[in-house]
Amino acid sequence: MTEPQVWVVIGTFAAAVLGGLTFSTNLIMGSLTKVITANTDRLEARIDSLRAETLAENRITRMELHTVEAGLAAKIDGVEAGLAAKIDSVEGRLRGDLARIDADVSALTKRIWNDPPAV
Repeated sequence: MTEPQVWVVIGTFAAAVLGGLTFSTNLIMGSLTKVITANTDRLEARIDSLRAETLAENRITRMELHTVEAGLAAKIDGVEAGLAAKIDSVEGRLRGDLARIDADVSALTKRIWNDPPAV
């Protein structure tokens, strides 16, 4: 172990091992970086497509909702008009009935006050 040649061989071997380790580490890191970058790009593309799909479905849903709202508003307006007509009809009949009752009560009171019954 005291010979300089042994130390030169040991140093050369150590340098070769460290150089090989550094070279393989750089190759592995480069490959991993490429794989990670490719997967990240694919993931971003998927996220972008999902975002676009979600926005398109959201627009379609809003359009359908507006269509349903418009149809519902039209139906509600029709029901309101029908109810208003029925209420007006009932109100007219009630006024007619009240007018007849008022006339009957007036006739009865005139008869009682003007023509008292014979006792």
